Amino acid sequence: MSQITISGAASGLDTASLINQLVSVQTNQQNLLKGQQSSAQQRTDAYTALSTALTALSSTAATLAKTSAWKGSTATSSSTSVTATAAGTASGSLTFDVTGVAAAHSLITTSALASLGDVAATGPVTLTSSSGAETQVDVGGGTLSEVVSAINKSGAGVTASAVRTGSAGYRLQLTARTTGAATAFTASGLDGFDGTSVLAQGSDAQVTVGSDPATAYSVSSTTNTFKDLVPGVSFTVSAKQTGVTVAAAVDGSSVADTIGSLVQQANTILSGIATKSAYNFDTKTSGVFTGDGAVRLLQQNLLTSVSLSGAPGVDVTRDGALTFDRQKFLDAFAADPAGVAQSFGGKAALTPAAGATSSSVALTTALSSARAGSYDLQVTTAPAREQWSLDTGGDLSGQGITLTRGSTTVSYQWAAGQSTSEVAAALNTQLSTSGFGVGVTVNGGTMVFTADSAGSAQGFTVGSDSQAGTQVTAGADVQGTIDGQTASGLGSVLSLPTGTGGAVGLSLAVTTTAADLAATGGSLGRVAFTPGLAQRLVTLIGDANGSTGTITTAQTGATARVKQLQTQIDAWDSRLTSYRQTLTTQFTAMETAMSKLKSSMSALSSLTSGTTSSSSSSGTLSTG
Repeated sequence: MSQITISGAASGLDTASLINQLVSVQTNQQNLLKGQQSSAQQRTDAYTALSTALTALSSTAATLAKTSAWKGSTATSSSTSVTATAAGTASGSLTFDVTGVAAAHSLITTSALASLGDVAATGPVTLTSSSGAETQVDVGGGTLSEVVSAINKSGAGVTASAVRTGSAGYRLQLTARTTGAATAFTASGLDGFDGTSVLAQGSDAQVTVGSDPATAYSVSSTTNTFKDLVPGVSFTVSAKQTGVTVAAAVDGSSVADTIGSLVQQANTILSGIATKSAYNFDTKTSGVFTGDGAVRLLQQNLLTSVSLSGAPGVDVTRDGALTFDRQKFLDAFAADPAGVAQSFGGKAALTPAAGATSSSVALTTALSSARAGSYDLQVTTAPAREQWSLDTGGDLSGQGITLTRGSTTVSYQWAAGQSTSEVAAALNTQLSTSGFGVGVTVNGGTMVFTADSAGSAQGFTVGSDSQAGTQVTAGADVQGTIDGQTASGLGSVLSLPTGTGGAVGLSLAVTTTAADLAATGGSLGRVAFTPGLAQRLVTLIGDANGSTGTITTAQTGATARVKQLQTQIDAWDSRLTSYRQTLTTQFTAMETAMSKLKSSMSALSSLTSGTTSSSSSSGTLSTG
């Protein structure tokens, strides 16, 4: 039951004020805790902001460390109908005439049907490709609507459409899904129509290089895009044109933009650390990072990483900030793109063991876990490129040569009068533009087909209409260990994604031979890994910002401290409430007691006053 009090009703004291003052004295302890919690929360917020900034910096550094993806060149075209792109650090130029544009083969019926429900075919429809391959399509009831649906679902590489041609009704249009001369096809079984005619002839895109008929040559592509006529440069044509020049030149501008962003992000972090670590003599207060060993170590390591990297254009100032000399970087990049890339990404070099005369390594990628160091390299299986041979007998005129990898095929028809070398050149162009990843050479009367890269996934088959080719070498993935730990192989790349030690996170492109493996027993030597600036930053931030990193640990500790103080503050809330209730009870009891005492005293005073009055009256009567 709650108590009802009237402050000082009996005592005349302002007991409510006295209670508030006494509680306030005890509240000072809670206020101290709240002040400590506010400071801890500021530290938590500062760690959170720092962690977020470090994550952004790490992302930029990781992009920069992947030097294989650098856009280190710029491509130009003299014609608006030809667009060019460049990859890596490609350079060079080519002038040519666009003499043909790729088109998809297309047929259309010569007559029309009144509605989509009219019968277009009374039986299966047969689609025959230019190579003679037939696809029979079951069209159900054979209505025009069913024919269109069945052909589109057939996987024959042809799309079907019912085209309304005004009041005449609907005609059926069939179009190859891809472009190129080889997409030509015929259709039979459409007996609901009078027949079909060619709407568009399938054709290859073609460019001709040179104006002298004696030396000029033409290159064809099944699509309008040509790749690697100039290494690293691709271009797409859209119309016939003469005298087109595409060119690529080394240009580090795009990379420089990324470096500039990285330096700016790093300086923002360094400036923030400096500000939050400073002591304010006016207010006599310390910053949230003052005396923080984890933050100080991060600051020092960041500056040291830049100082030791030797990355051109990036330097450290006396004030503990970074600077970026863009022109210095561009000049260095133009002179040595590969060397500059290594100074930012990193490099790996093999110190070969005795007998390893044809072995080498190159750094592909490095995760944040990789550390600079020297590591043993053991290879048990050398990477190998798939290779096939085809005996031409000097002439396979009129026959098709087909290469197959999975569901992908590339075919070439050997024309009468062509030499083996001419066919090989034409095949190389077709294989290049299709991205099949195989090259062709001629050895006497034999054509040799070799995968561009090593690995079991690069396997293929080759044959002509009259014979199958012979596999010379099966594609193989490299197998072995890095730093004594089993690594995974894919093509020529050996990777150590998990394990222990500083080699974890390394991926190495390995070049070796069976002879080297035999001479060394597979122990090819030691690999020295040297991280570049961007890779150093990725590793540094991973160490600071990871799940067990120094900044993460400090942030976790500060957050825990805030919660701990909140628990103590909440306990004080209960303690103060109880203290106020105790004081209120005590003062109420005092007021009650004093009120009773006053009542008793008043009654006694009244009684005494009455007795005195009676005595006086009696004395007067007696005298009289």
